[in-house]
Amino acid sequence: MTRSSRLEWGLRLALGIGAAGLTIAAPLAAQTETSRPAVAATETILRVAGVGSIAAHPEVMTVTVGVVTTGESAAAALDANNRKLAPVIAVLRAAGIPAEQIQSSDLSVEPQFADTRNAVVDRILGFRASSAVTVQSRDLGSAGDLVSALFDAGANSISGPEFAVAEENVERLTRLAEAEALREARAQADATAAALGMRVARVLWVSDSQVQLGKGSGYIIVTGSRIARTPIEPGEITVEASYNLEFALVPLPAR
Repeated sequence: MTRSSRLEWGLRLALGIGAAGLTIAAPLAAQTETSRPAVAATETILRVAGVGSIAAHPEVMTVTVGVVTTGESAAAALDANNRKLAPVIAVLRAAGIPAEQIQSSDLSVEPQFADTRNAVVDRILGFRASSAVTVQSRDLGSAGDLVSALFDAGANSISGPEFAVAEENVERLTRLAEAEALREARAQADATAAALGMRVARVLWVSDSQVQLGKGSGYIIVTGSRIARTPIEPGEITVEASYNLEFALVPLPAR
């Protein structure tokens, strides 16, 4: 091997562009390109957005309940909070809610200051402690009774409720919504083609689906220290899917 040949071979090795490297690189580059079918001269491209919506009954309720207490010291406020939260958790357990569906979601202790707009130094009047638990329940028929019992046990704050379908049913409802979206897109394409004196010849491109899982929500108004059965209406949950599609249209045969 001549000196120039050795230099050329060394350069090819350093750059990683040997014969084997060139053979592998070409397919990889091709894979990164967006491939779409070639469009014939007689075809017209139609872009359509299809949306499918499926209504389902809620199966799971999520609600966050908590207690707020005050004290002269941070320790006193927190101790009062712990004692007041314990009966609330006991109600949840007595209702048969599994431990894995009861989760501590908030705990804070904050000083409460006097109005110091005309003072030089802030003055702490006391401390405020708050804590909450987030609960999931599938017994929606007893949801109102459960919320009322929690307030009777000492809860004095609430967030929610939110409603959802059970996790094991999400995929099935998603597939139904996606199928509805594709049917709606094809119906649009057929109607547009007919209005133009054409017909759908083939599908050129379909996007990934976009899915939205709705969450039913409501609110609860509490007055007084004791409340009657809390009215809770779950309503319906909506699962929505959407696609973007491209169709190739061709003229109808001449009669």
